[in-house]
Amino acid sequence: MLQMTLVIKGKVQRVGFRYSVVDFVVSNNLPIVGHVRNLADGSVHVTAQGDIESLKELHRFCTKGPPRAEVREITQDLVQVNRTEFTEFVVLSE
Repeated sequence: MLQMTLVIKGKVQRVGFRYSVVDFVVSNNLPIVGHVRNLADGSVHVTAQGDIESLKELHRFCTKGPPRAEVREITQDLVQVNRTEFTEFVVLSE
């Protein structure tokens, strides 16, 4: 199992970014668990666990986001994990 951490910067808060990420995962039946949340600096943080192909799809979506978003920078960290820490993919409140 892989864990991908993304930090997405730009106009990514107050545009429905977090909810669009969860909707993308759910509507595409991606076998991903984890969470997405806003950070105090205006960026969005995603922690996702799953297989490499599903994580690639999620990353691709996050490079654009919902229609009103303007992604300017995205950083990624990908590590192997022994077990899943999550049971679903959700939005965390601030």
